Amino acid sequence: MIAKTDTPRVLDTSAIVHDPKSILFYQDDIYICLTVLEELDNLKERREKSVSADARVCIRMLEDLVGGCDADEMEAGIDLPASETGKRGKLFIGVDTDIKVAESLKHGIGSDADNRIINFALQLQKRLNQKVSIVSRDINMRLKARTIGVTAEDVAVDSQIADVDLLYRGVQAFDGDLFDSLESDSGFNLSGEVYQLDRKLFNDDVQYNMYWYDEAGHIGLVTEVTSEHVFTKLLPRKQEKVWGISPKNPRQAIALTQLTDPHYDLNIILGPAGSGKTFLAVAAALHQVLETKKYKKIVVVRSRDFMDEDPGFMPGDLKEKSMPLLAGITDALISMHSDGSDEGNTFATIEHIIERANIEFTSMAYFRGRSLDDAFLIVDEAQNMTRAQMKGMLSRGGRNCRTVLLGNLAQIDDKFVTPASSGASAAVNVYRNYDQGSVLIFDEVERSSLAEFTEKNF
Repeated sequence: MIAKTDTPRVLDTSAIVHDPKSILFYQDDIYICLTVLEELDNLKERREKSVSADARVCIRMLEDLVGGCDADEMEAGIDLPASETGKRGKLFIGVDTDIKVAESLKHGIGSDADNRIINFALQLQKRLNQKVSIVSRDINMRLKARTIGVTAEDVAVDSQIADVDLLYRGVQAFDGDLFDSLESDSGFNLSGEVYQLDRKLFNDDVQYNMYWYDEAGHIGLVTEVTSEHVFTKLLPRKQEKVWGISPKNPRQAIALTQLTDPHYDLNIILGPAGSGKTFLAVAAALHQVLETKKYKKIVVVRSRDFMDEDPGFMPGDLKEKSMPLLAGITDALISMHSDGSDEGNTFATIEHIIERANIEFTSMAYFRGRSLDDAFLIVDEAQNMTRAQMKGMLSRGGRNCRTVLLGNLAQIDDKFVTPASSGASAAVNVYRNYDQGSVLIFDEVERSSLAEFTEKNF
């Protein structure tokens, strides 16, 4: 959920360190002053490893958002990533050290840094001629700010940033029947396959290779975008099963289309746990290895934080070491091949399929220098990968290799990776413009009612 109040926010150091994603929680303008940056710089040298690590994450995320912007651009404001429900505001990096301190704060006791941040918010409020709110975890600082006339608030406890809030989504949903919104039937039907639609019907993200769907069951692929029109091709209403699997919602239908379309050699699918990412990828892989013979093997890798490290000297070969990390893949195999009878028969079937499909479970640590030919490569849990790891992985594809990236930014569990700095986010931003690549963000959970409730509320 993204908060919208039309109130500019000044973020305190404690707010950013508590949750770096708080920068992206609001659709209003965000201000961070130089004093906060100085405090972050001091915190990263602290002896407490957890504190210094948190500060470094904040600095890294700010660097990812600011990029190569100069002082003038930061003063004018940097556009924050748009969410599915609308655009966010801008990020402003302000200099507060040359601002005259208000009389009410000039001789105040306590933290000079806190006083400067409050003063920055107070002067900003006067300059903008509207209310400004300080976001801080420090109760006393919030009370002090309110005392001199600046609104203050705590970091929202439900500031969960989902994939659909942060990234290009690759798809747009329409209420009702899209064709009912057209003013006339003339001029939109071209050659029976391609339709010319008004550009104003679509959101700002519309581009070549993006998909759309409506509640009437239409699914379309955007083939061209001009300043006035969007050209789109309709997909068949009834989609054939893939490895016996039928899609449960429109985005799953789009995913299966992308995963089996020979035009693509890269598919990026992100979204909440239980949305069917892994399940659909495995079904598409088996279909193209065992049925259509498009590829000769399936290679499965799960993101870990040691691409440059060895997985250790635990007993067993590489497959035995990797299997516990790839339970999501094996669970998908069991789910799609279980007939509800003897469990032993199910596991025997899975072993047989793993052998027939030449499924290789491996570690990222052994991918340096490899080149995969005639392979369907599945990279699971890609949200934990750094940009360097992602670059290394996406450069492994050889002749006739399809790479599928799966992940969920809400489940990043690496302290040095944030939603903005994740290799998965970088891949979406870079490869959304790749002709043979597709991007799709899921927004529905199909696993269970508990999984859906957890994803939305916890």
